[in-house]
Amino acid sequence: MRGPVVAESPLRMAAPVMGPSAGSVKTNPKDGQRYVWIPPGKFMMGCSPGDGECFDEEKPAHEVEITKGFWLGQTAVTVGAWKRSGEAMPPEPKLLDRALNANWSDDQQPIVNITWTEAQDFCQLAGGRLPTEAEWEYAARAGTTGSRYGSLDAIAWYGDNSGKSRIESADIAKNDGKNYGTRLNTYGNGPHGVAQKEPNAWKLYDMLGNVWQWTADWYNEKYYEQKEGTDPQGPPGGQYRTLRGGSWLPYPGGLRVSVRGLYVPSFRDFNLGVRCAWE
Repeated sequence: MRGPVVAESPLRMAAPVMGPSAGSVKTNPKDGQRYVWIPPGKFMMGCSPGDGECFDEEKPAHEVEITKGFWLGQTAVTVGAWKRSGEAMPPEPKLLDRALNANWSDDQQPIVNITWTEAQDFCQLAGGRLPTEAEWEYAARAGTTGSRYGSLDAIAWYGDNSGKSRIESADIAKNDGKNYGTRLNTYGNGPHGVAQKEPNAWKLYDMLGNVWQWTADWYNEKYYEQKEGTDPQGPPGGQYRTLRGGSWLPYPGGLRVSVRGLYVPSFRDFNLGVRCAWE
């Protein structure tokens, strides 16, 4: 016999709403750029196991928890996105007297020559913010524990491969360091359009190489000694702001996920750019 019909209770619990999966991509309508979902989680921040090139400022490695997921630009902010924002264009980038993006004609290259304040203002205009150092490194690692998230030539533009022909930039730095910039200028090294190299496991491009990226944090070389473990926001103040990722200019040792760069907030240069975060 057919059993009794049971009316569905109005108090029946709804299925839990799942958040985006790691690496999910969507477009931010305010800046027209694609952003990737970075889930919450824990990781070891700082000098990677077995990395013999670490500086003291990258130590000690310490466990950090990112308690809230966030969206992060799939690429550094491009020239095209900057133009669409209506923000004033910075000075055109040059290496010595050679134009790196003449008349800002290549919209796919990352915007450079921007100060920390200009980077922050752009991200706020896009409805977002600058990522913290911890958020940046967590996203760059994408679950990996090594000093890089893949083979360097496959994932990054840097001193060896960003010019007209391959060179050994580490040898130049070691044997002719005072002329390093001049030598790379001769070889035609420079920035490239975004997303030409392989992404990491969370679909983020150029987390290493091509352009340094401003972060929200003040810089302190001994900050890691505090071992702040939950959503670290960096020192409360300082003279310099921190950058991450390296650029098209350094030799291989400068292209590691734990490397920390620093400049005064008002500084601008031909290889300093930005990647925005978005709640």
